[in-house]
Amino acid sequence: MQKDNQPVSLHVKLAILGLAGLAFCDVLIETSMNVTFPTLMQQFSISLNKVQWLTTAYLLLVAATISIAAFIEKRFIFKKIFFWAGLLFIIGVICSALAPNFLILLIGRLIQALSTGLAIPLLITEIMQQIPQKKQGSYMGIGGMVIALASSLGPTYGGVITQDLSWRLIFRFVLPIGLIAWLIGLSFIEQKSSPSKIPFAWKQFISLILALLSITVAVNNAGIYGWTSIKFYGFLLIAVILLIVFIKLSTNSRQALISISIFKKWEFVCPLLIYFLIQFIQLSLTFLLPNYAQLILKKGVTISGIMLLCGSLISAILQPLTGRMLDSFSVKIPLVIGAFFLITSTISFTIFQRYLSVFLIAALYVIYMIGFSFVFNNSLTYALQKLPLKLISDGNAVFNTLQQYAGSLGTSVASALLANGIGTDGKQSNYTGSRHIFILNFISCAIVVILIFSIQRKKNKYN
Repeated sequence: MQKDNQPVSLHVKLAILGLAGLAFCDVLIETSMNVTFPTLMQQFSISLNKVQWLTTAYLLLVAATISIAAFIEKRFIFKKIFFWAGLLFIIGVICSALAPNFLILLIGRLIQALSTGLAIPLLITEIMQQIPQKKQGSYMGIGGMVIALASSLGPTYGGVITQDLSWRLIFRFVLPIGLIAWLIGLSFIEQKSSPSKIPFAWKQFISLILALLSITVAVNNAGIYGWTSIKFYGFLLIAVILLIVFIKLSTNSRQALISISIFKKWEFVCPLLIYFLIQFIQLSLTFLLPNYAQLILKKGVTISGIMLLCGSLISAILQPLTGRMLDSFSVKIPLVIGAFFLITSTISFTIFQRYLSVFLIAALYVIYMIGFSFVFNNSLTYALQKLPLKLISDGNAVFNTLQQYAGSLGTSVASALLANGIGTDGKQSNYTGSRHIFILNFISCAIVVILIFSIQRKKNKYN
């Protein structure tokens, strides 16, 4: 990490630009796919529960890759990691663009997931290691802005391309941008620390990934067979057992996949939970709202994408500013401001769900994304600043794994609840499914508010 008064070199800025550019392309495609689901369902003759795996499986594999990011960044040089991230992106995009059926499309998306899982944590590690601490909030905000901008443009980009051209062009148009970012990153990325030959904790990795997969399958089974099904509770039990196994293996290992010691610090765990929950809510909304607009309000693909554009753009613009608030003041100010907007949005979705229109959905989503911009990256930055330098990669891996898994789980839960509600009478039958999603999001947000004030009580006690 540079000294606080040392300027950031152009070399470092270009390296971050290349990393952020590839991450931008990955996230742009990810969010653009949600609005294509009704089109893909019709073209490939598949159900909503099946097509949602394009997002759920993608995010699950991203989470799996990110879970070993700490090991990868300690074992290999950054330039080699970024080389593979770019190459996998290109292969995955070409595979998806030319896919003759749903299976090949899914395989292409999974290859892209490996790219995302390598690029995003490497971007954050580069910022935390190369940028002075007093400027980390600003640079994390800029990184968050780039990813948020991709999220904001994704639904509109996907909607316009799908409605006016072909969903396959979603991949083809992004390919040159990703290629340029890849070449820039390869030219300028540097690494101060030397890689070390450390053994890979296979047993821990397998138990963790199978646990996460079991939870996702359990939720997906709930969407097919119901929430009282033995197939739901059976996989849930398997997940609990596997998580216990992972914790035991990690505790007793000298080479843990992720250092368990970071979970002993409340000022790390609390913002981690906040980060997970608001990402869970955000991804459930980005899945639900475009599909709600198309399947229930009978709006076009373009309208369903544009509907979320304003909120996401505002969030992208605000993130560097909210990052500066963390640099200039305590973490209390941005988190409390964000909590107000988050709870206002989620309770409004719950109260006014019967009267949702495109305009009301867009307005409430704007409110949510304003709160999101105040809380999301600041929670990550605050938590990582509480860790010693040697554990930043571990903390980064945990945050990014849970970020992607929260998205996977949020999409899967929303799909299960929505699929159970959709019936022959359109809007009225969907009311039950959407009501459950909005209530769940409100409860999750209420927990976030409690956790935010818990951080402050804990901070005041020890400082």
